[in-house]
Amino acid sequence: MRELAFPPGARWRLWWALVLGIVFLGLGLEAGEPLFALLGLLFLGPFLVHYRRTGYALTLEPEGVRHQGRLFPRERLQEARLEPLRNRLWLDFGGEGLPLPLGLPGWDEALAHLGVAWREVPGLEAYLLEQRGPVWFWGGLHPPREAQGVHAWALGVYRGHFRRIYGALGLALLGFLLMLPQATETLGLVLFALGGFLFLWWLDAFPHDIASYYRRPKGRYNPLDPEFQRLAEGKGRKEEA
Repeated sequence: MRELAFPPGARWRLWWALVLGIVFLGLGLEAGEPLFALLGLLFLGPFLVHYRRTGYALTLEPEGVRHQGRLFPRERLQEARLEPLRNRLWLDFGGEGLPLPLGLPGWDEALAHLGVAWREVPGLEAYLLEQRGPVWFWGGLHPPREAQGVHAWALGVYRGHFRRIYGALGLALLGFLLMLPQATETLGLVLFALGGFLFLWWLDAFPHDIASYYRRPKGRYNPLDPEFQRLAEGKGRKEEA
């Protein structure tokens, strides 16, 4: 038996929304400001939805799959249907339904275990090919097994670039703190402006245009795109050399 589940850290990926939600909700309740309270709820909502979604787990068993203690036998599977608005598949086991999130690592293995090739699901391949940019890095979508190598390379590029973004944010924060004492106000202003500029610049300047955070389309990255497969293979050959 094998269990498919989201990575442990995935549930807390929106930790900042939890923190801001608690802060604004607390301020709103303490000061009697309904707008602050509403803002807090707007931050808490996405965190709770994400936390619940990434708590999903599925066990592959010889007879079929098990979810929340319930066995769904392979021979009873009648249909696998794409639900694009929810980034998931709906598996129909003769009147009993089982959702299968497309962000779950190994979702294609679960389909194969049930006797269905993921490319055979109507509309699924076309839907995945249309999705580009950060959705592949946030956990909304996870690539099938044949694209794992490409995705590992792209994830390294994405995380490496975000270290620059966090560095720029740290520089801006240092500049803000140095602006408080009058003796270092000028230096602080320069560092704050430089950090802010680099933060905004790098937020829209990912290598190979894999993502963007304030421009549409939000990047070109798709692990099934032959262009990125060639890029990943080229980088791999350079590292081996």
